[in-house]
Amino acid sequence: MRISFFRRFVPTVNRHTHKKGKRLSRPHSVRPHAVFAALLLSLTAVLSSCTEVADDVDTTPVLDPWDGAEKASALDNITDIDVEMRGVYIASVYNIDFPSKKGLSSKELAAELDNIVETAASFGINTIFFQVRPSSDALYDSKIFPVSEYLTGKISSSLPDGFDPLEYIVEAAHKAGLRVHAWVNPLRVTRGSEANPKTDPEALAPTNPARLNPKLCVAYADGSLYYDPGLPEVRALVAAGAREIAANYDVDGIIFDDYFYPYPVKDANGNIIDFDDAETYAEYGSGFDNIADWRRNNINLMIKSCYEAIKAESEDCLFGVAPFGIWQNSDGTNGGSATNGLDAYSVIYCDALAWANGGYVDYIAPQIYWSFDKKSAPFDVLADWWNAALDGTGVKFYISLAAYKYGTDEWSGAGERGEITSQINYARELLTYKGCILYGYSNLKKDIDGVATETKAAFSDLIYYTSPVSTGKQMELYAEPPEISDETEIATVTAYGISDPAHTVDYLGKDDPTGAGISRKKDGSFTLTLQLHRGENIVEFKTEYGKYVYTINVGT
Repeated sequence: MRISFFRRFVPTVNRHTHKKGKRLSRPHSVRPHAVFAALLLSLTAVLSSCTEVADDVDTTPVLDPWDGAEKASALDNITDIDVEMRGVYIASVYNIDFPSKKGLSSKELAAELDNIVETAASFGINTIFFQVRPSSDALYDSKIFPVSEYLTGKISSSLPDGFDPLEYIVEAAHKAGLRVHAWVNPLRVTRGSEANPKTDPEALAPTNPARLNPKLCVAYADGSLYYDPGLPEVRALVAAGAREIAANYDVDGIIFDDYFYPYPVKDANGNIIDFDDAETYAEYGSGFDNIADWRRNNINLMIKSCYEAIKAESEDCLFGVAPFGIWQNSDGTNGGSATNGLDAYSVIYCDALAWANGGYVDYIAPQIYWSFDKKSAPFDVLADWWNAALDGTGVKFYISLAAYKYGTDEWSGAGERGEITSQINYARELLTYKGCILYGYSNLKKDIDGVATETKAAFSDLIYYTSPVSTGKQMELYAEPPEISDETEIATVTAYGISDPAHTVDYLGKDDPTGAGISRKKDGSFTLTLQLHRGENIVEFKTEYGKYVYTINVGT
């Protein structure tokens, strides 16, 4: 068998003079920008490493060595400089992290928050994601939601001695040089279970919106009570709650977690018990072909209204969501990831890509709580998928990581070691990645299986990220010959590409078996797995510089 590889360039843009260079066997991999003092040096490395090309291919001039004007021009293009996000979630639900128990005095609460700030800073953490509304409640001074039972131990109470945990931790963290994002669960009213349901609105505090208007709620089979996002009043309530925080507290951001429509519960026959919003759908679902699309639209409207409410109070307050790690499993046509697990899109009606593409989130922090070896949902597959999906949206990509799995049978029992380090190092190469958020504060504090030691080492060097800087590098693709015999009809080829990281690359081909798109690194390089058939195979890309058509002939 033989494979021949040809390239046709269909120009739509021609803005530059051109030089020629040397063909690469495969593109270089450039590590992300490091310490800010070395930022210019890093950018020089990125620009100069992407200038070798095929002898018959035009490209833009090499800016190496740079003269003063070229340096100034390149630096002018550097925008959106961010120190790497190094976050930790502090959970208040069930008193997981704070407060350690209900009913503490203001002095005890302050001491615990001081310890959280001090401990987080000692790990190299720079941002605390502090859970201020685990249910329809508040660990802050709210005119909308009652004081949290997790704080006082009572369903109806005032802040202990007037102590406001959110106000205190914001001040303490900022003094220590850390940022704070207020973590909100937008739709959960109560946290019950099948064995111990909590679905009676009359059992809530008299000022709780769910008790004041029980028609806003739906009881589900998991024993919990939820706000019904199909109701405009509910979406307005959630937006008002987000706006209240942005207006009254100097928080650096507000984040929603992964609870939207409830995670499914099955009946005795193994069938999923549906969320009982049929009446709401009948009233508000006109124009939708099915209830699933309507539910996703409800969540989209809620996220959009919260973004607008927050920005109306503070343009500097970021808004993000930490969705479940799998958007959709690929079926070959839906653009999902090469995974096999519960997915947020069809199960809890969470369409994070709609928010990113719609421009009403500042960041997405998917909960990729699996190892590289997880067959149904490998870490690298999902990190690559989210990286590709967010490319070009301007939305910051943080990854929520599972520090809580250290010491468990799933990771430690299986011999997993250094997983967090490996995941952070892998993610740092990805184009849209700007940092991570660790869930499992208690594991960090106790250094279970060395997770705190790992974290400190991973965060020992200061790293800055910028918006991608244009290299002027037009599209190039290289392929290695497949192993193919006379009896083989389909060959799998790994192709290596290089592109300008400042401009998106649309893959127009149909030969990507994962449907996951192109996950580019910070230097614009990428790999692409192609399944080729005998004869002519067409691979197409579209970039800022034009349309690129590659013909791969496989035959005897």
